[in-house]
Amino acid sequence: MKEKSNIYQYDIAALILAYLRNEIDDEGRSKLEAWLDESDSHKVLFARVQDEELQIKDIRKIVSYDADKAWTEVTRKVARRHRRKLGTVYRVAASVVVVLGVSLALWMSRDKKSENKVVEVAEVVKIVPGRPMATLTIASGAVYHLDSLDNVELASVFAANDGKEVVFTDLQRPDSLKEVRYNKIEIPRGGEYKITLGDGTHVYLNAQTELRFPESFANSDRRVVYLSGEAYFEVAKDAAKPFIVRCRDYDVKVLGTSFNVNDYEDEKDSKTTLASGKIEIDMNGRQTVLKPGQQAVIKAGRVDVKEVDVEVYTTWMKENFRFQSETMEEILKKLARWYNIDVIYMGETVKNYHFTGYLPRYANIADVLELLSLTTKIKFELKGKTVTVMEK
Repeated sequence: MKEKSNIYQYDIAALILAYLRNEIDDEGRSKLEAWLDESDSHKVLFARVQDEELQIKDIRKIVSYDADKAWTEVTRKVARRHRRKLGTVYRVAASVVVVLGVSLALWMSRDKKSENKVVEVAEVVKIVPGRPMATLTIASGAVYHLDSLDNVELASVFAANDGKEVVFTDLQRPDSLKEVRYNKIEIPRGGEYKITLGDGTHVYLNAQTELRFPESFANSDRRVVYLSGEAYFEVAKDAAKPFIVRCRDYDVKVLGTSFNVNDYEDEKDSKTTLASGKIEIDMNGRQTVLKPGQQAVIKAGRVDVKEVDVEVYTTWMKENFRFQSETMEEILKKLARWYNIDVIYMGETVKNYHFTGYLPRYANIADVLELLSLTTKIKFELKGKTVTVMEK
């Protein structure tokens, strides 16, 4: 029986390799799709082996116990040869990584009773990924739960809601209001929601986020909203009315553009990342202009601008989280908000392991933790809704 299991592992590895090389036939594709449908852990593994950066890191681990020294030697020798040789070297090494990685992951998924599991489940409690959840508090004080609310006509807007997104249509006309009153939408831990403001601006709200926005934009020369948490904005253009996002320590001013703001109270710094258009960071009267592909990091009263891979910071609302050399502490903060879990660290060292790659947003938490453990020297214990992080 054991021999048959090993054959199955290598068959799957071969199918994945054929897929990565665009050499898979229809029969192989059907087998691979059937394997992916068996469990979320298979999807997690498949996503991992498609990430080139993660493959390179695994190659470094395999070529020698002294990875840094070995990789330096390998790249030095390869550089002497024609560049086209590098593709062959990479494909061969990647094959080893895929075969070993698939075999290891399948072995671990079978060996759930092993004392050396990288994810120990000490107490079974259903932990689900985030889903659309939001509470709307309007200016009058009335509270609505959007995930269970149908369309509703409020004092100054009509809210068309489908349980995942709410679209506000402004019913007010200019000069019909003498003051700007604010509504508030709150996303709990384990939640997400999309909204379209009365001016046509689309906002994607992440878990543990609060957005305050005007009941109506009609009687104001600016569009000002207040954010705590994380949101991605696609701002409707209106040259006559600048759009301003107010955070704890600074404002983000735009006319029409797409950008992400991450400003959680429990984070050491705040990040604003520009996808398109042009924005201005206003902090204590000092202005900093961002161009597409730049990120402003606000920390300790300073604004530092750097070039970044925008997709890492602006695609969190899609199917996968993407991380680029982030610490385990940074990653687990995001997972804690999304899965509504608590995290305990057994020592400071485990917080500083780094991870680069993709993690599926809607997978089982145990599978996500297993993937993280496969790439580092840490393991996890899952008890109730608490994750304990420790060294292997």
